[in-house]
Amino acid sequence: MKRKITIILVIGILIRLFLAFSTFHPDLQVFYYAGEVIAKGNILNFYDYLRNLPPGDPILTIYPTNLFIYPPLFYFFFGPVSHLLSSPFSYNILHNFIFGLSMVLGNLQLNLFLLAIKLPYLAFDLGIAFLLFRLFEKPKNKLLAFTLWIFNPINLYATYMMGQFDVIPTFLTVLALFLAVKKEKYFYSALFLGLGASFKIFPVLLLVPLALVRKKWIERLIIIAIGAGTYILGILPFFNSVGFRSSAFVAGQTTKSLYATLPISGGEAIIYFPLFILFLYMVFYYSKLGLERLWERFFVILLMFFIFTHIHPQWFTWLTPFLVIDLVKSGLKHWPLVLILLLAWFGQLTFFDPSLTTRIFSPINPSLIKAPGVWEGLGIGLDVNSSRSILQTLFVASGLYYIYFYFAKERKI
Repeated sequence: MKRKITIILVIGILIRLFLAFSTFHPDLQVFYYAGEVIAKGNILNFYDYLRNLPPGDPILTIYPTNLFIYPPLFYFFFGPVSHLLSSPFSYNILHNFIFGLSMVLGNLQLNLFLLAIKLPYLAFDLGIAFLLFRLFEKPKNKLLAFTLWIFNPINLYATYMMGQFDVIPTFLTVLALFLAVKKEKYFYSALFLGLGASFKIFPVLLLVPLALVRKKWIERLIIIAIGAGTYILGILPFFNSVGFRSSAFVAGQTTKSLYATLPISGGEAIIYFPLFILFLYMVFYYSKLGLERLWERFFVILLMFFIFTHIHPQWFTWLTPFLVIDLVKSGLKHWPLVLILLLAWFGQLTFFDPSLTTRIFSPINPSLIKAPGVWEGLGIGLDVNSSRSILQTLFVASGLYYIYFYFAKERKI
């Protein structure tokens, strides 16, 4: 099996290197620029940096003052790393990467720069592959889990084409699951969930299912305190910042899951997402749980988030390790559900900005930088809202079956 793993790993790494080398999305400019801001000594005032620039500063003609919308830990990890990795590249490449990308498209140095600043993701990505490998006992299941992760298109796209960092909190979530299930290190598991939430908030939702693994209330409270405390410690130094409070702490991405509501009066409504999350927590509380099935509860909680939220393409990365676990444990019986989810994801992708589709390969074909979107390029006029609604309905249908399937198992315990 070692030979098979090695072959799969080598092919997977080569695919990743090619995609990182040949693709670009504008979010990478923001991530790199954040590193430059931090490198100038802007630490606690990081989120207010753009707000404090004088009117007419060239950067303000490109970016809004609420540019930095993610929790601080990501910027203070990726920013300095990208600043360090950019040191071998010329000023022309680095300057135009921010101020005039079209001037350096087609320049090999740009491709190498894109490869360099995406490389840090590789450690977290491969870490997930090996953690999934170790979650299983049978050699054939180990190999299948490893292979499915290495070649899953969502991670390849989000991490190496978009250059998004969702693979980091996803790795920390899978690590937390592994530590709980295989090592019974519940406090460390909570710590890594809190750390994951310091990158993207979703791991906080998984603290309650983790805590309910333990029978003693004191242990449950410690688990939640460790996870929540880790997250709070990560944001606390920035809480005096107006920019942080308005752009990152209550960013639009954070509140999208609260949009779906059932009005019950002129000014009152039931918010679906917290309603069903609390309902699931109650079911978990009154059901017995085998530790080996903790992943099911993580999976169901994340599915509930996706069902009631307008989703950004990279967010699907959070879900993919659990789809892999499900496929392996079901003996691939749920492949039609995964196929529907993938089709819905890919279809939704075509209705976002062209930078996510037709323009993403502009580093190897500079003429694509002004390419129209997929449907516009094909000359097909579709109603965006109706099309997205249909695709979301397909996704929800599959997601609801998963929830039904694992909820039914929960009730049989």
